[in-house]
Amino acid sequence: MDADTTSRKGAHQQLLEEFAAAPVAVLLGTQMIAKGLDFDDVTLVGVINADTQLHLPDYRAAERTFDLVEQVAGRAGRAHLEGHVMVQTYEANAPAIRAAAAYDRALFLRDELPKRKALGYPPYVHLANVLVWGPDEEATRTCAERLREDIAARVRDYGTGNWQVLSASPCVFAKLKKTYRWHILVKAPLEADISAVLLPLFRARKTDKSVNVAIDIDPNDLL
Repeated sequence: MDADTTSRKGAHQQLLEEFAAAPVAVLLGTQMIAKGLDFDDVTLVGVINADTQLHLPDYRAAERTFDLVEQVAGRAGRAHLEGHVMVQTYEANAPAIRAAAAYDRALFLRDELPKRKALGYPPYVHLANVLVWGPDEEATRTCAERLREDIAARVRDYGTGNWQVLSASPCVFAKLKKTYRWHILVKAPLEADISAVLLPLFRARKTDKSVNVAIDIDPNDLL
């Protein structure tokens, strides 16, 4: 079960019905089978390459790894039959993997929260991710760097030293579908209204027909 096999209308439901009706069956799929499936007779779940996204340059990489393994593991042994979970990983000692294997969210938080606090990431700050993208690499880079200067000036005018405006940089996925992507990350204290500070700047700036700009407040990812 993946995006290709479920692209046709009704294919998702058909696959699940075939799986449920078979006396013995294996359902192989992407992350879409990690949540929401409830079969009484599923007794074995395997997670392949559980650490694939563990080292992505995103502050929620460990959180997503923990969440995915925990969710997939929860598909086994949901009724009267005993469940078993097998996890394939190169990072067996990673806190996210160990915590998920033990269903221990407290263990995960004890490792993760001090890192978030030291590096200045949620839940200890508000974030704004300013995304800049366009078909021309140089124009996109130039727009991102100028916009970063404008944002930094706006923050200085706001009169606080507790904000951070990081340098404009290429996104992790720096090019998608012939489009170049840069972003600027803004960090603000929890008590600050980050939208109120940045919104006037974006309303006042002139649009560029060759470059698009969007801002995501408290984004789910930075990729």
